[in-house]
Amino acid sequence: MKSLNHEIKYNIDLETSKISIIDIGSNSIRMLIYENFNYSRVPFFNEKAVCELGKNLDKSRKLNNKGKEYALKVLKRFSEILNVSQIKNVRIIATAVLREAIDAKDFIREVENLFNTNLKILSGNEEAEYTAEGVKVGFKNVDGLVADLGGGSLELTNVENNIITNKTSLPIGVLRLMNNPLIKKANLSKYIKKLFKDEKWLSKKNFNNLYLVGGTWRALFKLHLIENNHPVHIIHQYSVERKQLYPFINKIASFNKSKLKTVEYISKSRTPYLPYGSIILDEIINLINPRNVLCSISGIREGALAIEYFKDFSQDQIFNNSLNYLAFKRGDLANNYKRYYDFLKPIFDDNDHFNNELLNLACVLSHMDWGLGAFQKAELVFNETINTPLLRLNHSDRIKLALSCYWRYCSIKYNPQIEFLKFLNNNEIYACKQIGAALRFAHTLTSISTIFLEEFKLYKRGNSLFLKIPFDHQEMISKQVTKRFKTLSKEMFLEPRVLYSK
Repeated sequence: MKSLNHEIKYNIDLETSKISIIDIGSNSIRMLIYENFNYSRVPFFNEKAVCELGKNLDKSRKLNNKGKEYALKVLKRFSEILNVSQIKNVRIIATAVLREAIDAKDFIREVENLFNTNLKILSGNEEAEYTAEGVKVGFKNVDGLVADLGGGSLELTNVENNIITNKTSLPIGVLRLMNNPLIKKANLSKYIKKLFKDEKWLSKKNFNNLYLVGGTWRALFKLHLIENNHPVHIIHQYSVERKQLYPFINKIASFNKSKLKTVEYISKSRTPYLPYGSIILDEIINLINPRNVLCSISGIREGALAIEYFKDFSQDQIFNNSLNYLAFKRGDLANNYKRYYDFLKPIFDDNDHFNNELLNLACVLSHMDWGLGAFQKAELVFNETINTPLLRLNHSDRIKLALSCYWRYCSIKYNPQIEFLKFLNNNEIYACKQIGAALRFAHTLTSISTIFLEEFKLYKRGNSLFLKIPFDHQEMISKQVTKRFKTLSKEMFLEPRVLYSK
């Protein structure tokens, strides 16, 4: 990664940059609002309502009357929220239900009048493409099959190293299936196999990963995460090996109505769909044989915005914008994190267990305690960091960052909860301690101001760690600075050496 001394010009105007996207689906309607999608892909407003617009759609070919009435009430509430918030930048997308309903025209007109903007009905292929683009927003490199299970359809997209190659949309949705009298749980697998058979590209290769999108699968993975006492309570990028997932989805697929009532932690509007979602997932896994199955909270809505917002930006620019935004939100108004990064980078360039991108983030997130109390800073910052609003962080990286920020605030002789340490190997834990000790030392060194940091040099030679300081600033080398420099050197298995220069 290149040095970040160059200035990234941007303008976070929170009044004009806010954008809302509304997704009208067969089962639910959701509205998200972002402060600025260019800088943060995590919404500050996220609300969903289960309206069942597409209930009995296969039979009637029309929108469900009760669902339509409820949907319009929900949309009027969303409109009021946008008006009060003075947000005029609105996107509205719709999927299978408005593609197929023969009476959708009047409903569409009411929605467009309500928001004074056009509603875009996505084709099946567009839905698949938008979802894949949304998954790319939430992962560094997407390689495998993206599967989006909604109320009315299932979209499947082959993505090879972030390049979309094949896509399809199938009439397999949990609401559609539950209201189809001809399809029961007993014959669902047979029905799915028949539809998959026509998609020749699905069976031609094995996929490295399976990325799951959609509320039913999020609920399923939330249940798996809780049952397995996973330390990071974040659904996004929760990853399970195929062989570990089989017993769980087979168990959920067998649940009847009475058994589903005993399921905890999951919204009651989602639980009836869990067996159907499990059966569909089982058939996909059997067909494509992925190594890992991952959950994504970013999908069609994020993809719709990414296609519009990111077409002229490289991944590096998107990442750098996110860093600046995070620093801005955490109170680092002078972007001091860049100075810390440039100061520490030379001694960690060869660290395979904590790459430069993570070091960069650690320099940003180590400022996250602004405004917190003086006590238990390490624990507070650990929890803040592990839940930081960055989609592209996998769970391992979240723990690494949280540990490094934890040890920035307390001595390395202390440890957080043991289940987090068990998630990493010894080399990764050592790397986190080294980064934490380095941040702790750098912050102590710059207790007066980071403006002096550019005049200091930190580097490795042989079995020694060197700190080069101008004579003019030797008074800054206090006992505390010396102590923490020795601690850093010890953690890196190097001898501390301080040099003075003119």
